[in-house]
Amino acid sequence: MSIQSVVNTNTSAVSDITGNRGNFPQGVMAYEMGTSATAAGATQAFANAATGTDNGLAAGTETVGAYQGSIAAGGGAAVGVVQLITMTFAVAHGWTSLTHDIVVTLVGAAAEAAALTVGSASGSFGTTTTIEVRREAGAVFGTNAQLQAATMLVQVRKRGVDVA
Repeated sequence: MSIQSVVNTNTSAVSDITGNRGNFPQGVMAYEMGTSATAAGATQAFANAATGTDNGLAAGTETVGAYQGSIAAGGGAAVGVVQLITMTFAVAHGWTSLTHDIVVTLVGAAAEAAALTVGSASGSFGTTTTIEVRREAGAVFGTNAQLQAATMLVQVRKRGVDVA
């Protein structure tokens, strides 16, 4: 019996990743959005043009399919604190909830604690030029929670079968 190595020869584009079992081909890097130009609070935004620490989602970035950026802490500690993060592209992205999924991953800037959390997040296609991410801090029974600053990764994945 011989041992054979398997080489991934999948050359699918980032926007058509279903041929790679739902994962990005090796070597594909997420577009670095920078840091949200919005101060800590209930809303965060990445604009379609560079604004200070925000690198901007200029024309062409809608074809990448993976986006990474830093977001500030949420508002004050409370039960069920919510933060809305809006990513606005300069050009229509062409994704819909019928053809694509959004996967949001968060990594906190500090250790998790009962009163300080990275929270959980989900995304939606708000308009033809936006992705909206909702981040929420679930509170431990009897303890208010605060959303901490975090690094966010948003992946847009083409479905194997479109919803009719």
